[in-house]
Amino acid sequence: MLKIHKFSFRIMLMAPIILIIILSSSIIAYVSYDKNKNVIIHSTEQQMLSSAEVINQKITMLKSTSTAEEFDHKLSYALTQNRSSFKSASLTPMQFKITKEGKAEPFNQFKSEIPKLSSSFAKKLYQQKNGIIHDNGVTYALSFQVELDQSVYVIALNDQEYLKPVYSYRNLMIGITLFTVLIASIIGFMLISKVTKPVLSLKKLMDKISQGDLQARIKIGQSSKEIYALSTGFNQMADRLQSLMTHVESSAKQVTQTSDRLKITSSESRQAIEQVSIAIEEVASGTEVQVESATQASGKVSHISTKMTHTGQSIHSVENSINSALQIANSGNQLVNNTVEQISLVEKTVENTAEMLESLQLKSKDIDQILNLISEISSQTNLLSLNAAIEAARAGEQGKGFAVVAQEVRKLSDQSEQAVMQIKEITDKIREETDDVALSMNQGLKVLKEGIIMVNQTEESFENIVKAVQNVTNETNDVSSIVDNVSVETKNMVDRMKEISSISGQFAGTMQQISAVTEEQLASMDNVTNEALALNHLAKGLEDIINDFKV
Repeated sequence: MLKIHKFSFRIMLMAPIILIIILSSSIIAYVSYDKNKNVIIHSTEQQMLSSAEVINQKITMLKSTSTAEEFDHKLSYALTQNRSSFKSASLTPMQFKITKEGKAEPFNQFKSEIPKLSSSFAKKLYQQKNGIIHDNGVTYALSFQVELDQSVYVIALNDQEYLKPVYSYRNLMIGITLFTVLIASIIGFMLISKVTKPVLSLKKLMDKISQGDLQARIKIGQSSKEIYALSTGFNQMADRLQSLMTHVESSAKQVTQTSDRLKITSSESRQAIEQVSIAIEEVASGTEVQVESATQASGKVSHISTKMTHTGQSIHSVENSINSALQIANSGNQLVNNTVEQISLVEKTVENTAEMLESLQLKSKDIDQILNLISEISSQTNLLSLNAAIEAARAGEQGKGFAVVAQEVRKLSDQSEQAVMQIKEITDKIREETDDVALSMNQGLKVLKEGIIMVNQTEESFENIVKAVQNVTNETNDVSSIVDNVSVETKNMVDRMKEISSISGQFAGTMQQISAVTEEQLASMDNVTNEALALNHLAKGLEDIINDFKV
């Protein structure tokens, strides 16, 4: 017994589609939001660490170049500039220091908000000294500074401030997701309505046929292959049913006419009983031969039906294998596309590396020029120290101190010359290794480009395979449909042959019985006349029933 669902066919088709769209859109929106949030957090952390490092360097520089009175004023100016660098992003950083006693204190001559810190958390900040810490909705960047009495410079931002763009992006993604689901639902509803319209029309026509209107036909317009096959099958069924009812109507009229003639000829049948008896014997012998032939034909047709059933099963197996091959080919094509993308990225990386190596070669040449200049300066210094020593010797006792200085300068000049030679040897080795690496990179780039060409050829081959498999799938579907139809018709033929064989056997037995009781029919002709009258009434009743059908 079929179970009737409380949902319509259209709703059962739309519900999974809408659910999949909602689920996929939600996943995409969440992944995008989470990735954007992580990027913003990382970027802000890097900016804060960079700012802390810059302030750390400025403090060191100010300590060495400024007096104590100027230090606080210039440090306040540097902190103000640092705060201004965050204003372009609408952010207001908090800047303060953690002393070695674990207390948060503001900088002199600089006003800044200081978040509420527990003593344990302040000590934790001081113990970490450098890096990033997130706590209670606030991000802290730390930089240890010896020049500030071993204090830790702290720059802090509220998470709500720098995550505002992320929250705005999240709201935008929610809106886009809802809009996408709405549009997809509307499009899905329109497509499904177009698909289900022929099915609903077919249902209405079936209701008409069940009410006796055999002239109902479905008009086949633009539709899918399955709907077209269903519509064609329905029209063929209606045509056969109409033909059957027309044949039954014609047969009923013939039976009526025959029963009328039977009443007239029943009296004449008496005279032909003897001749009929001889003819019945001949018919009985012929009927036996017909029964044997019908039995053999039924066996052969049954064997053909079995073969057609096996053929249909084999074709369905082939169809499933082809579908699996098509899925594998599509997966292979996707993998080739991903490979092309990855190789393209590798090619760009290799090209960038080659450019960097070329830049390194140019820098090494610049270093050689600088070393040559240093060497010349060292030579000049050596010459000057020699002249100074000569002049000191001429000065006698008064030039001894100057001679010692000249000697030290000469030693320093010699050491500089040796250092220059060592650096030059190192740069020469770097240049040689760089040339080797550049040559290898160029060869690798050439091989990589050849690999890209081969992968592209592989991609084209996969696309041709996919197309070929799709064509085979279409042809297999057509063959499968034809074999199913032939199998059904063959089974019907087997049933009809069995009926013919059964009827022929019954007819042969009846002929033998008729041959045995031929003499008795002379006495029962009156009964035949009465049966003819009854047959006439039955045929007229059948005509009345057929008139209820509109053929």
